Amino acid sequence: MSAVNFWNPLSCFAVCCLVFLVGEFLSHLTKGYIPSLLFACFIFLFAFWSGVLPADVTTASGLVTAISNFGVALLLTNMGTMIDLETMVREWKTALISFLGLGGILIAAFVIGIPLFGREYALVAAPPIAGGTIAGILVQEAANAAGRPELAGFAVLVLAFQSFFGMPIATLGMKREISRKLKAGDFDHDLISEDNLHLPKMRIMKDTPAKFNTSTMYLCKLAVVATIANIVGLATRIPGDGPANYVLNPNIAYLLFGLIFTRLGFLEKQSLQKSSSYGLCLLGLMFMLPGSLSSISPSSLFSMILPLLGMLTFSAIGVCLIGVVVGKFVGYSPSMSMAIAITCMFGYPGTELLT
Repeated sequence: MSAVNFWNPLSCFAVCCLVFLVGEFLSHLTKGYIPSLLFACFIFLFAFWSGVLPADVTTASGLVTAISNFGVALLLTNMGTMIDLETMVREWKTALISFLGLGGILIAAFVIGIPLFGREYALVAAPPIAGGTIAGILVQEAANAAGRPELAGFAVLVLAFQSFFGMPIATLGMKREISRKLKAGDFDHDLISEDNLHLPKMRIMKDTPAKFNTSTMYLCKLAVVATIANIVGLATRIPGDGPANYVLNPNIAYLLFGLIFTRLGFLEKQSLQKSSSYGLCLLGLMFMLPGSLSSISPSSLFSMILPLLGMLTFSAIGVCLIGVVVGKFVGYSPSMSMAIAITCMFGYPGTELLT
């Protein structure tokens, strides 16, 4: 069978799935200490260099196009449905440490990263460190639009390596906190109190009858809300000839409108999961990442090692330091504060698995 006949959308999809599956298997062998994305990225990287895989193998599957067109919007809107305001208010100390801890990444990028590694590397690294996969995708798109695919590849490497910094620090912090509590015997002292916290009700819509709660219904309502959010976000564009800037970025609008319409009763929590579409959308999101690696040569990868490790190291230090300072003001131990703040460098579901 010739290569021309083999590389079609179906075979590209199958091969990409196989690579990510191998990455998951290898990660499982390391008990999750080495993330599956890192294994997958290196498999793709060496396959691109050796010519085993075509450079467009991820995009040729067709799934990347669909996710880029509407999948990211659905994922972000769905993420908004999962935000529980009551829990956030009740756990305001945790939320405050997580939020202010991100300032450490800004310091690492603007104060240390730009002078040491250059403006491009510093500013490309900061968003994926702070915001994970979605932020990495946005940086990729901006880098490709600017004609700098190698910077898009750098963003993917940041995503692949950051768990190496975040997970060990979080694990160490939680182990120390557990040891401290065991010695002090105060495990019952700060359990989450339900204290009957109730925010003002916004629900104005009745539940959809069970017989109409089909996959199509879940996806339809999610798409409607995402469309409204997109229109509102695009309407806030700031006039100018440069890259698009918004008062309310459409990606933020998706998240915000997902939250609002869930509280209004129009959307159900985890709508994408209930439609049985979440897994495919998430897989498509992963497909968007390795394509940029095809633009990285062995020599350019070598030149990226110092900025990559440097930005991750300084960002981790900055996040932990600010987390400890904020934690001191709200009564959290340094160990717990570091564990909370550093979660930006690996995110969910790692946060749950490590705990």
